[in-house]
Amino acid sequence: MNLSENEESILNFVQEYLDKNRTFDMKKMISFIQSRLKFSEININRMGIKKILRFLIKKNFIVEGSKLSRNDILNNEKRKMIYNYILSHPGTYFNRIKSDLHLSNHIIVWHIEMLEKFHLINKKTIDDHDVYFGTDQEIEDLKIYYFLAKTKSQDIICYLKNSHKGLPKTHIAKELNMHYNTLTKYINILENFGIISKKELPNKTLYFLNKVRYEKILQLEQNINSNIS
Repeated sequence: MNLSENEESILNFVQEYLDKNRTFDMKKMISFIQSRLKFSEININRMGIKKILRFLIKKNFIVEGSKLSRNDILNNEKRKMIYNYILSHPGTYFNRIKSDLHLSNHIIVWHIEMLEKFHLINKKTIDDHDVYFGTDQEIEDLKIYYFLAKTKSQDIICYLKNSHKGLPKTHIAKELNMHYNTLTKYINILENFGIISKKELPNKTLYFLNKVRYEKILQLEQNINSNIS
C-alpha cells in the first residue's frame, strides 16, 4: 500500500519512537510526534496526527501495545523464513511448517501470531486444519493447494501419471497400500478440482490424471514463487 507523504513521515516518527525499545502508546506517541514536528516543515495539528495514527493502526502498519512496526516485523530471521515459506506454499498448515523448517512449536506459534497481528498473513480453516497464506496473494481456490500438498494426493497423482489406460480404485488402493475409503475421499477431492477424470464402463470405472489441468495448477504455483523471489 502506498502512503501519502504525511503518512510516511508520521510512520517514520513512529519507527524512531519504537526503535528506542518503547511500546506504542497513543497519547505518548502523539506528544513525541508533536515535538519532532517542531523541527520539520510538516504542518499537522494534534487531531491530524491522531487521524493518521488511527489509519496506520487500521492498516496494520503499527499495533497498539507493541514495540514493533510493520516495517521491522520481518527483521527477525526465523519470522521472515516462516513468512516466505507461507507465501511460497499457500494453504500450508502448522505441522508442515514444523516439518519442513525444523522449528519448535512455540517458535512457530509466536511468529505466526506476530505475522497475523500485523496482517502479513491470513488464516482459514480447511478440512479441520488452520491453513495460512499471504494477505496480498489472490488465490482462486486455496483448497487446491492445501490438498495437493497432502502426501496421499501426491501418491495418487504420481501413480496415475504412469497410466495411460486408466485404473480402477481397487487397483490403485492395493498398489498404494491405501485404505479404499481414504483413496475414495482423495480421488473425489481431486476429481472436483478437475485434476482427475473418470471413464465409466459397464463393469468398472477407470480414473485418469488430467495432465493439462495438473500442469496448469503447477504453473500457477511456480508463478506465485517467482513473484516472491
